[in-house]
Amino acid sequence: MKPYKISNIIAAVWNPKEEISQLDSYTGNTVFLLSSDLVNLGNQVKKIKQKGFKVFLDIDFCDGLGNGEYSFRYSTLQGIDGIITVKPKMIEIANSYGVPNVLRSFALDSNSLLRINEMITNINPMFLEILPGSAFPKVFDYLKTNGLKTDNMIAAGLVETKTEADELFKYGAKAISTSKTQLWE
Repeated sequence: MKPYKISNIIAAVWNPKEEISQLDSYTGNTVFLLSSDLVNLGNQVKKIKQKGFKVFLDIDFCDGLGNGEYSFRYSTLQGIDGIITVKPKMIEIANSYGVPNVLRSFALDSNSLLRINEMITNINPMFLEILPGSAFPKVFDYLKTNGLKTDNMIAAGLVETKTEADELFKYGAKAISTSKTQLWE
């Protein structure tokens, strides 16, 4: 799979009907479409791409879309450039097609760290997204201490100020996914 150059700040869109128009001030190259449905997906992707952005779909939050290879293939036919998912099987499918992917992981407790370790060792996602952003330093340290790759990590969730974003970049985040439009500029 060829490398994907991701923006430092990734625009996260939860409400496409209202937020796609707000992308005009966004200066990055990638949009995370975090909510959609089978009926509107193609049109939403088209609108975002017309603004010059790549689109990663949170395939787990596309209403009417199941999981598995056919769901993945349907999504790619709608023009997405990559997927976001919590499901290791979907990452494996994306890898088999050479499609950029983000494994989303919630760092809730020490067992989460063990699960993250196991998943990135076994399925090799292109990017690892850690939620909430405040947990990023702990996860980063854990992975680094255990000799696992930390070069393609994204912090997301509850990153609300430029100061918080700057601290996460200093700590090693390759990118930050945020719905806070003031951080998109």
